Amino acid sequence: MSDTHLTTLNYTYCYYVFRSRQAGVTAIYDPTQQLYVYNSYCLEQKLLKEIYSIEFGFLDDALAHINTEFGNWEFRNILLKKPACNGCDNAQ
Repeated sequence: MSDTHLTTLNYTYCYYVFRSRQAGVTAIYDPTQQLYVYNSYCLEQKLLKEIYSIEFGFLDDALAHINTEFGNWEFRNILLKKPACNGCDNAQ
């Protein structure tokens, strides 16, 4: 499941994508309450506009929500991205 779904180990560098939309989970620290909340979000990447977000008190709940709602979208891992150019291959 961890290869195609968000987990407690990969949610900081993985997300779902469909066309120009991105969905994932992020942690938000509230210094006044001294605790973290977890934001399940979906945003329009081209417009940089948030479509919706839901806050959860527990990471497992946020992950379950995002995997259920967007688990059929393409799964992306930003750590596996290829370099933006191939100019380094030709460097002397």
